[in-house]
Amino acid sequence: MVMAMPSTALRADAVYPRASAFDLRRSAIAGIAFGGGAHYCIGVALGRLEGRLAIEALLGRFSGMELAGAAFFASRPSFRKMTSLHVRPSPLTR
Repeated sequence: MVMAMPSTALRADAVYPRASAFDLRRSAIAGIAFGGGAHYCIGVALGRLEGRLAIEALLGRFSGMELAGAAFFASRPSFRKMTSLHVRPSPLTR
């Protein structure tokens, strides 16, 4: 059996340095999250704006965050979906 695994498309270290690392400062790379061509998502600008605003709000309110337990994932053969991630924020010191 052969399965297409689109979730791994951008995780090749030979193509993208440290491809599996989460890095907010990474330069823009081609992605598949919003589709492409005639099937490009009409809501891409809204999705990116909401994500940017959410991250800015978190970074503006807390000085940092640390994991407060293990991450939990749904058991799916074709897509790894995080179902829960608990974090402990550190308050800003002013």
